[in-house]
Amino acid sequence: MKESRLLDANINRSAEGLRVLEDIARFRFDNQKMSSGLRGMRHDIRRLFKERTKELLFSRDSFHDVGVATSFGESCDARKNLKDTVLSNFKRVQEAFRTMEEILKTKGEYKAGKKIEALRFCVYSLEPGFLSLFSRRLPHGIYGILGEKFSLGRSNVEVAGQMVDAGIDIIQYREKLKDKSLKEMFRECRDIRKITEEAGVPFIINDHAAIALMVGADGIHQGQDDLPVKDLRKIAPHMMIGCSTHSPCQAGKAVEDGADYIGVGPIFATRTKEDVCDAVGFEYLDHVVKNHDIPFVAIGGIKRHNLGKVVSRGAKTICLVTEIIGAKDIKSRIKEIKQIIGEVK
Repeated sequence: MKESRLLDANINRSAEGLRVLEDIARFRFDNQKMSSGLRGMRHDIRRLFKERTKELLFSRDSFHDVGVATSFGESCDARKNLKDTVLSNFKRVQEAFRTMEEILKTKGEYKAGKKIEALRFCVYSLEPGFLSLFSRRLPHGIYGILGEKFSLGRSNVEVAGQMVDAGIDIIQYREKLKDKSLKEMFRECRDIRKITEEAGVPFIINDHAAIALMVGADGIHQGQDDLPVKDLRKIAPHMMIGCSTHSPCQAGKAVEDGADYIGVGPIFATRTKEDVCDAVGFEYLDHVVKNHDIPFVAIGGIKRHNLGKVVSRGAKTICLVTEIIGAKDIKSRIKEIKQIIGEVK
């Protein structure tokens, strides 16, 4: 009876953990493959013990469970963000499977124990892929870009903190060697990484792959004349890689090379970037919306007065540079931008 109680607790523990993971894969990431795999595993567990339903149910004794009081009094199960929730539930499932496997083998049910062992190793293999969804998915919303020359004398670190507090959805660091040394950039990115990581905001670094890897950024953004996406993927397989594109041909090449998202623009004329090409207008934006499933960020000359037009044409992630970092009150400006996006949607 005690062994049945052990099995019952861990069957429920593993199934509950799998359901949490399944729902996050399904509703947060729209990942059908991951969601189906986790659901199948949950059903496998229930099927494996289907003939013991009554035995397991009658072995349950939640009222006299000596661990309940301890569990209620602990704060170790606090969650910082959704990624932390995923990590915790993978560990819950893995540990539950291990207990079930050992109990079954102790009872002489070696075949059933080996089935649980196989499921445990399957969970181990799923975990890295699931976690990569957090670092390789472009969120919808506002894509902010840092640049001190447009920030009214404020540092990139200060502006990043204000953007995060205001609810920015993603931040890119974009500075050039003619303005800052690599050491300065590294220090800034290290501090910004801490701010964004604590808030769960994806952090992208433009051009400088080495700095991105050193500070543990979520991604790297490359222009047409920078490192090839295919080769960059070899050294940063876990990172989100974005690529600026200005034409249908460039979009197709970025998709073919395995970019996680593309920049589409400049939609309007812009002065925040040197050596930028002419504005591509809505024609190219419409092409990407119609012909590609790859996530993209609309960028270039987007302001509050033309933001609604960009959103109405299908852009889900929109970059505004000086409109945000050049505002005296960044929090109020981001709130205003979110209201405009919400009204169009």
